[in-house]
Amino acid sequence: MTFKLSRTQFFLFLFVIQTGTVFLSFQTPFINVTGRDAWIIFIGVGIFHYVLLLLYERNYKFFTPGPIVSWLYKGYWLLIIVSFIAYIDYTLAVWAFPETPQIVVISIMVGVSLYANLSRSETVINLTVILVPLIPIFYFVLLLAWPEFVWTNLFPVAKIDGSDLLKGILASQFTFIGIELFLFFRKHVDSTQKIKGLPLFIYQMLWMFFFFSTVLITLLYFPLKEIERIPEPIMYILKSQTFSFVERLDLFFIYMWMMWSIITISLFAFTTMYVHQLHAKGHRKRNTIIFHILLVILPLFLNSKERVDMIQNSLVYFHLFFIIVVPTIVILVNRRKRK
Repeated sequence: MTFKLSRTQFFLFLFVIQTGTVFLSFQTPFINVTGRDAWIIFIGVGIFHYVLLLLYERNYKFFTPGPIVSWLYKGYWLLIIVSFIAYIDYTLAVWAFPETPQIVVISIMVGVSLYANLSRSETVINLTVILVPLIPIFYFVLLLAWPEFVWTNLFPVAKIDGSDLLKGILASQFTFIGIELFLFFRKHVDSTQKIKGLPLFIYQMLWMFFFFSTVLITLLYFPLKEIERIPEPIMYILKSQTFSFVERLDLFFIYMWMMWSIITISLFAFTTMYVHQLHAKGHRKRNTIIFHILLVILPLFLNSKERVDMIQNSLVYFHLFFIIVVPTIVILVNRRKRK
């Protein structure tokens, strides 16, 4: 599987896969454990994210995973995709399609990913462009809630203890999911286009602004007690905005989120098959079809909110293992071999 990425394609690919399905839902668990300190803590989390990107950029040439490490990553991404599909299906059942059978919703989502992944690599990569014009609309409607913002909700701060701080940092890690793809796709970026320095800093600022603003808006709009009872606070805010010429505006954003999520699933599926092809040449279409059949079947076993939450709560620990521990070992081993 050979392809080239422009710098813009690379960063847009990374941005979409990192935001994915979590931009509507991570705020509640994060704020529940950090309280009014959430916005300050997320600044620190953002600094850690940037440090990680800098380390990846400096060492990506030494990240050449073997078959065993590749299988570990494929298993990890399969877990991510399955948990995301189950969560998306549950959320759509609540907000948009309560009477639609689970198998139908899942098959449609996976079918889009299958179609894209059976096409050329560029087809999947360029799906991210679809979302670019939707992001300004998303922010425009969010900011219509400005008159209802209560700025005193941000204070007082520095009330958190060490235990809750650690829980908050763990909860914030959902915004990092997908960052490890930097190591896999950095080598495909056009060598004439610079990533290090200002371009990487700009990407970091865009990522930071996107997630930080959703935390800030959630805190400004809701009292802390209400946030505990609202699993998707951003969707609630969007749903609360009304226009005289549009009914059920929330459905537009549900479809937008669903599109964003399906593209994210397609990108993760593409990454999984790309890594599989590194060590198992041939039968690409057959392997892609088999993988997508698994994506239809496995989420059916997570048919309750409790099971989805259980998987997602454990996901953060796998995530830390695959963005810190595994890359560190692979990079150190390869550095030693090349000396």
